[in-house]
Order: sequence, then C-alpha cells, then structure tokens
Amino acid sequence: MKALAACLSTLFIGLTSCAPQTVASPPEGATIISIVGAIHGQHRSSERYSLEVLRQVIVKFDPDVVMVELPPESYEKASANFDQFGQVQESRADDFPELTDVVFPLRKDLGFEMIPVAAWTPDIAAERRAMEKRLEKDPARADDWSEYQAAIRRYNKAVSGRSDDPAFLHSSAYDEAVKARQETYERLFGDDLGAGGWRAINAAHLAHINAALDAVSGQEKRILILFGAAHKYKILKGLEAREDVFLAEPAALFGE
Repeated sequence: MKALAACLSTLFIGLTSCAPQTVASPPEGATIISIVGAIHGQHRSSERYSLEVLRQVIVKFDPDVVMVELPPESYEKASANFDQFGQVQESRADDFPELTDVVFPLRKDLGFEMIPVAAWTPDIAAERRAMEKRLEKDPARADDWSEYQAAIRRYNKAVSGRSDDPAFLHSSAYDEAVKARQETYERLFGDDLGAGGWRAINAAHLAHINAALDAVSGQEKRILILFGAAHKYKILKGLEAREDVFLAEPAALFGE
C-alpha cells in the first residue's frame, strides 16, 4: 500500500452491500478505487475545476492505474503519438483535455498504467448522432422530444452556477440531477438508439471496467477511474456487486 493510504484510511467505503458501511481501512488485498468526474472542455475555462486542479487531484491520489474514457483503438494511437511526438493527436482523445493535458503527461512522472475502458466506437457515435437528428425532426415523436427538452431544462436549472464545482459534481445531488435527465432520455429513446443508448453504452463501459478490475483483483492496486461526470453514478452503481473493491471518496481529494 502506498504512503498516501494512511491519510485516506478513513475515506474508504465498502461496496459489499446496497448500504455500504464506512470502515477504518481496506482489508488485505482490496482494490482501492476513486471515481473522478471530468468536465472535458470546460476544464480549460474553469478556475474551480481547472486542468491544474485535476492534476493535483491525481497526484494526491497517487494511482497505480488510471482507467480512461477512451476505446482501446483510440488509446493505442493516442499513446503511440504521445510517446513519439509528445502530443496525443488522436481525434477522440483530443476532445478530452483531461487526458491530453493531464493524464498522458502525468503517466511519465508518476509511473501509473493507463487502461482504456470506454466502449464508444466511431460507428456507435455516428449512428447515435444520426438517430437523434431523425428523432428531433420526426413529427410522430414531437411529444417525446418535448418531454426530453423539459428534462434538460430541469437539469440545467439544478446545476446552474455549479456545473464546474468539483464538490457539487462529486455529490449525490449532482448524480440525482443527471439521473433524472438521462433516465428520461433512456426511457424515451433507448430502444431507438441501440448500442448508443444510455443504458446500453454504460453497460458496455462497465464491462470493460470490470474486466480490468478482474485482472488486478487481490493486488491492492490504487485505481483512479476518470470519466465524464455524468457517467459517475452509473459506474458507482455497477461496482456495488463487487466484494473486492473499496471506494475512496473523491470529494476529499479536492480539499486542502
């Protein structure tokens, strides 16, 4: 266990039941996980949750592994480019400054392993965009689209002024706001969107995450999972069934 474990020892939450209990320290062999929500391009303009703030969070957690929101093919190209040129230069990764400007540079400094665990493919993304455009213009789905837009407005009101506040982003209040919006999206359009639907894509992400966790189970690895903040509640829920992991509260990493 790394030295940082001592200062986080009171922050671990067992995920062995639906009502986790706080414990003083993780049992021997446990995988220690912190799930950190990213805000992608907003990191570049935010002072509260800047790229430097994120960098300090990762340094503070001192991970053995960082699981990132890239599909394996994109990761391989991005990693090779960074190793050769010092720049990522990969279309999917370039949308995520938390990776291009923070995680890839830190990998060399901290020596952690990066594991890609996103299930997106260019085809899935393109098909989802095309279907959303058709749904928006389909007169027969006008009521559904109007209901979804109302859910978006409620979400925007709930996060107004706080969408880049890391304390809020790592709270149950934020998760509930996202859930209300995205569960509406799934209920109305999940069947239309197929592999790009909210339930389907998150299940696919979780399959990658669980496979990576299975490979290191029992090794006492410290793993930081870095995904768009909206996915956080889905990942948390998906990890509840695992008896070999403990979660370090990410909010504590943003404090002094």
